[in-house]
Amino acid sequence: MKVTERRVARALRPGGPEVIEVSIEQFPPLEAGEVLVRVEAVGLNHAETLIRSDSYAVRLPFPFSLGGEGAGTVVTKGPEVTIPAGTRVCWAAVLGSCATFLVVSSSMVVAIPEDVSTEQAACVAVAGLTAGGLARVWPLQKGSTAVVWGAAGAVGRMLVALLADRGVNVIGVASGNRVDALRAAGAAYVIDRSSEDVRDAVLGHTKGRGADAVFDPIGATTFQASLQMLAPRGCLINYGELSGPVPAVELHELFPSSVFVTKYNGTRWVEGIHEFADLISQALTLASTRPAVISEIAGRFSLDDVVEAYRALESDPRGKVLVIPDHNASE
Repeated sequence: MKVTERRVARALRPGGPEVIEVSIEQFPPLEAGEVLVRVEAVGLNHAETLIRSDSYAVRLPFPFSLGGEGAGTVVTKGPEVTIPAGTRVCWAAVLGSCATFLVVSSSMVVAIPEDVSTEQAACVAVAGLTAGGLARVWPLQKGSTAVVWGAAGAVGRMLVALLADRGVNVIGVASGNRVDALRAAGAAYVIDRSSEDVRDAVLGHTKGRGADAVFDPIGATTFQASLQMLAPRGCLINYGELSGPVPAVELHELFPSSVFVTKYNGTRWVEGIHEFADLISQALTLASTRPAVISEIAGRFSLDDVVEAYRALESDPRGKVLVIPDHNASE
């Protein structure tokens, strides 16, 4: 099968989902080490919205192709590639994934186990890469305590499982019936933020000591509570801004318990792309053995409905938003 062009979603300028369009791109013959993949599911991530706003720490020149996570089937391969055509694969951190086809280095794709669906793989690739890096940030020993905000999300579930497997007592924060998934993922204690005060619940559960680490993707609205629930010499790891940027840190606020605050930068905790495949493979293994780590799917959209897909992503969905390039209509 010879494919020389693809349809791809692109952000033309800074702004909301309305700046996105689908265009046709030509691509050259495969080079050594590359594979051509038919994209069958694209997982959307909040970082893409922040980058498109052009106000995030990560900046890209406009226009740029959207999507960084996906799964599909290898159509053909270039020289020096051992992956057979027909292999189902997934990937993370490959710009331009929101498309019908993708040319990518074979070192960036990971074979999907038989008992994991293509859509499920598109839900866990970035989660595995991000959670794997986050789990390296603070030296949590067996028996230590960590709080994970947004624990029912794709990254949160994976982080809960990775930490729990290391013997960490994980306190997962979610809302409503999504708290059940956290227990199945490995959380020792679950807080329903829709009916409980998270800070008080953490301090009560830890007998006033607090947590050794707090992982927070929310940002502005949870920053103070996250600081207040830290144990002495604990660390707040912020890795997202779902409610807006975190406020400026006043050092005197850190003095009473001598705590630490850091802004997670994945490039400083995942040493390079040579580590991507191992981290994604670990996530796929967890997905095989512990299905609770896989986020629910909040919606499936065709590539033609990509604007609506990103609007759904920005509406606080209860699960993963997928773009299915060959999907006939949005659901």
